Amino acid sequence: MFPVTLLAALLCLVGCATTSSITPEAEPRLRLSANPAKLGESVGVRITGLEPNETIQIRAERAAPSGWNRLYRAEARFVADESGVVDLATHAPVEGGWTSADINGLFWSMRNTGEEVPDDLPADHVPIEVIDERGRRVAAATLVFRPSDDSLVETSLDDSFPGTFILRKPGDRPMPAIVVLGGSEGNDLAARRLAPMLADRGYAAVGFPYYAPGWPSPEARIEGLSDGFANLALDRLEALRDTLRARPDIDGDRIGLHGTSKGAEYVLAAASRIEGFSAVAAIVPSDVIWEGWGPGHEAGKTSGFSWRGEPLPFVPYLDISRSLGPDAEVAVRVPHAEGRERYSERVPAARIRVEDIDEPVFLLAGGRDQTWDSGRMAANIAASRSRAGRITEALIFARAGHGLSEPPEFPASEADARARAAGWPAMLAFFDRNLRGEQ
Repeated sequence: MFPVTLLAALLCLVGCATTSSITPEAEPRLRLSANPAKLGESVGVRITGLEPNETIQIRAERAAPSGWNRLYRAEARFVADESGVVDLATHAPVEGGWTSADINGLFWSMRNTGEEVPDDLPADHVPIEVIDERGRRVAAATLVFRPSDDSLVETSLDDSFPGTFILRKPGDRPMPAIVVLGGSEGNDLAARRLAPMLADRGYAAVGFPYYAPGWPSPEARIEGLSDGFANLALDRLEALRDTLRARPDIDGDRIGLHGTSKGAEYVLAAASRIEGFSAVAAIVPSDVIWEGWGPGHEAGKTSGFSWRGEPLPFVPYLDISRSLGPDAEVAVRVPHAEGRERYSERVPAARIRVEDIDEPVFLLAGGRDQTWDSGRMAANIAASRSRAGRITEALIFARAGHGLSEPPEFPASEADARARAAGWPAMLAFFDRNLRGEQ
């Protein structure tokens, strides 16, 4: 038998080791799966060292991703598990802007506070804090987003393409290119947001503004571009294709198109007439050419696009003024739908012949889109291409709206965030397959 003192010592050693291995952390800690983190990639948020079943609040802030001087904020309450852990990837909030476990919930649920961004908060910083039930901050960290591990290089094209730029990783080897076209906001706002994320993946991202309404401020205006969305020349994309093909830093046989909203209308209408693009992504698209607008253009009289100098057939809106301004009476979707019904005889001529696009097409759309019925129009596009035997990938989310062009961690409604969580990686995989041959 063991002497009593030796047995006691052995039991103490075993007990001490066991107790030490499960002792919780002395204080709460906020852990991020990556910091700095790349734009477009999910970041895990995990809080450890809490008391079992302790209730905490998590708060995050950032400058508006659109570049507006507005502060966005998200807040949610969680209950720690038996180990004193809250993990946003696996724990649902008990109160907050989202309803189920979501690694991106703290980011996409941010809403405009109406406040200006503090002078000491850089645009790429996201301060996150953990607050206990007594209102004390018990943990904090500042997440830094960056577009790439590399210093991206920007090059402007000549005066033939005002505001157009190429963003890519350093070096001079030929890269596949993705031409990015934004929507009715105009200027280069959409391209500036998406280009860094595409460039980081090894593409030459080509920002292609095609009209410039001087919105949201006159400084945004791009000289040399129309300030109205009327008779915009699709042939400019043909000229851009030729310019890119002539560049030694672009693989001219692997050029893709990415268009959102009116930009999707543009790329589909152009690709149905222009050869030489390897893949086309149309986000919340249209299946017809719509009426144009702008200074000096009478309502219902002007097409949005032209080809070889000739205005294209279009579908008029039905009094779109009802949808404009702070006192809008109806959603923008209504004048589109009512115009399509009132002028149904004009739809066949205005329809975009998507079956003439030889290259694969990717579609992402929402069934509750309040700008226009992108869900139904995407279904029409997919059906037309299917009948022609064309390759098409279509993701249509019944509850999603119009804001589907960005990664899932950018501010959005819950339905749009869910659609983005599936649509964003699917879109990237589509380009990787068709521009780089990756499976």
